[in-house]
Amino acid sequence: MRTAAHTRVVEAIVWSDYLCPWCYAGLDRTARLEDMGVRVTVQPYELHPDIPAAGWPAREGRGRRLYERIAAECEQAGMPFKRPERIPNSRRALATSEWVRRNAPASHRALHHSIFEALFVDGRAIDDADVLDELVSAAGADAAACRAAVEAGEMDAVLAASREAAIDAGATGAPSWLIDDRALVPGLQTPEFYERVVTRLRDRPRPPS
Repeated sequence: MRTAAHTRVVEAIVWSDYLCPWCYAGLDRTARLEDMGVRVTVQPYELHPDIPAAGWPAREGRGRRLYERIAAECEQAGMPFKRPERIPNSRRALATSEWVRRNAPASHRALHHSIFEALFVDGRAIDDADVLDELVSAAGADAAACRAAVEAGEMDAVLAASREAAIDAGATGAPSWLIDDRALVPGLQTPEFYERVVTRLRDRPRPPS
């Protein structure tokens, strides 16, 4: 017989940044958590607020080897991947995504995936307001309202608070998953690792608050 500990819903947060290729590959791990019945909420984590408006060129040398590792990880997960030529400042994309999550939640999943794919599959500029408007509309949300809110700075404090919450939870970068408010999984781990974490947490009921 299955116990309540095995049937209860486990919640998780994943802190993520759209400029991060490991976060893109992490879509596979989030999907695997969801397949295990975990309810995952995406939260923004701005990794490099210091990136200028013009962005950074993608690094050669060691950076190229890093992208080769990511490409191999994506291939194993059945995900397309193309090394970007430029690393954008991700603040507008993060703010856009968070506005949609809060105001048009039914559209957020599609937008979240499409922003990643725009950069790491299609090589598009996710810091371009018109590109983001197109993606928001395609996801079924109000692009004009979203753009107005983002440009008015309505999401700035939200992004800062989310990053602070991640740091308070022990996350020093992205992707990071906080599962059941008890287990922090930093970086991209093997699929089996997430399975073991979820199984262990389900076997250990949460202590009374």
